Amino acid sequence: RDTLTAIHEPFGDAFYYGSERLSSRYEDDVSGREDSGFTQSTYRTILDRFEREASEVGSILLVP
Repeated sequence: RDTLTAIHEPFGDAFYYGSERLSSRYEDDVSGREDSGFTQSTYRTILDRFEREASEVGSILLVP
């Protein structure tokens, strides 16, 4: 029965690749950020994902 979903390092997408990124790791690698597929990720979209997935399966587990 699907009652739990795990989300591994959920804030990494926004932290490294999104427009609100806090890391300088990919700062000079525009193509790397674009190739990641996460350039549209923001902290709000991550929180929205938590709400969406929790409503679908009941509970979520955030894995650091």
